[in-house]
Amino acid sequence: MQKQKKQMIVLVILLILLILAYIGVHFYSKKQEEKENAKEEAEKIQVTDLEVSDITQFSYVLDGTTLSFTKNGTEWTYDGDQSVDIDESALETLLNKASAITASDEVTEYDDLADFGLDDPANTVTLKTDSGLTTIYIGSQNEITNEYYLKTGDSDTIYVVDSAPATGFDKSIEDLTAKADDTETEAEEPSEAVDETETATVVPNETEAVETEETETK
Repeated sequence: MQKQKKQMIVLVILLILLILAYIGVHFYSKKQEEKENAKEEAEKIQVTDLEVSDITQFSYVLDGTTLSFTKNGTEWTYDGDQSVDIDESALETLLNKASAITASDEVTEYDDLADFGLDDPANTVTLKTDSGLTTIYIGSQNEITNEYYLKTGDSDTIYVVDSAPATGFDKSIEDLTAKADDTETEAEEPSEAVDETETATVVPNETEAVETEETETK
């Protein structure tokens, strides 16, 4: 009995030690992960750093056509047709991509912009604030890393960025047009008409009723 009790105590102690070891490893791994994330953030290079609310003009190229937008008060309008009702949320998504671009690496020494697809950029994005104009040139993709080359108009440095800021400007005006709320209402109208037809009461013609009574009397 005494021996079994000692064995039980040993097992409990071992279990406690295993639990403490697990907790220790878990916290160590978490701390290491936090350090790695902090290191990655510290190593990121800030390419653009603008407040979306400060941007008053914005443009990018789609299929060879420059789409430009201007902020009037709190609303955005399409310069090509100011009657278009712009989806503010969709446009803000594009602004977020362009206003806070970070790079994983940079190239400061090079011979030719053509090596990075920047002699004839795939896209040119502009952002205007009261502080000035920011121009972003998007170059070619690195086939090995799948990252893209990019540079700004006020610097000769070429930045290496992920696909989000490089390929995100592919929205047409139709994509950025606010959707009308009448679609569902219009779709429901036919069913309402059917319901009215089904519930309609047929009222007999008064003349026909009189003729029926006379026939029955005869």
